[in-house]
Amino acid sequence: MFLNIDGHGLHVALHGSEHDPALVLLHSLGTSHAVWERQVRAFSATHFVICPDFRGHGLSEVSRTPVTVGVLAEDVVAMLAAVGVTTFHLAGISIGGLVAQCVAATLREQVRTLTLLDSNIVSLAPQMWKDRAAKVRALGLAAIEEAVLSRWTTPQGRQSDEGRGLATMLARTPSEGYAAGCDALAVADCRHSAASLTMPVTVAVGEHDEATPPQAGRALAEAIAGARFEIIDSAAHIPLFERSQAVNALLQRSVAGG
Repeated sequence: MFLNIDGHGLHVALHGSEHDPALVLLHSLGTSHAVWERQVRAFSATHFVICPDFRGHGLSEVSRTPVTVGVLAEDVVAMLAAVGVTTFHLAGISIGGLVAQCVAATLREQVRTLTLLDSNIVSLAPQMWKDRAAKVRALGLAAIEEAVLSRWTTPQGRQSDEGRGLATMLARTPSEGYAAGCDALAVADCRHSAASLTMPVTVAVGEHDEATPPQAGRALAEAIAGARFEIIDSAAHIPLFERSQAVNALLQRSVAGG
């Protein structure tokens, strides 16, 4: 489904029946809605699964205005209104987890459960993200490809068919789309919205995640009253393929709580 949101052509993938409970999945930097493929397969028989593409990712247009986590959250809120969803379960990974926190704070009466994977509550390295944005704009994504992919999966996962698929997702992300996401991560700060997250919240992080280490996930969980914290064993930053069974079981437990 293609929508005009704030003057930008944005894409959202819809799976399953709109009569089933809605599950919204928000992707990570440098990927797209396709990163949730295994979760879509697991949940679309029982849920109306909604997977937006952020600006400059997947099939959505590159932003012509500055991007922040708040801007991406406003896009998601507008997309959900256009789709006609009133209540939903919400999950996000990495930058998608930060966006999910903002969406949940805005629509807290509509979000039944919130699941945050391999994410954080405030930028862990503002200058690194600024430097990365500048490097990508100057040299293109190829200049940082190896550094990014080495954190997304374990070495074994990197060689799998789906590991190569992740590399393709990154390579097909427009350089400006990725750089704008870096801009957003450099100034990301969701601490002010933590008190608004009164729905059941689950925070999970890969055991070997170097991008958002377990201590960052634990700090996020501790900032949200009542949040449950879990470690995904033998996982790196993007466990959605490599540890899909563990992620799907975690999501199932989360949505069952709401």
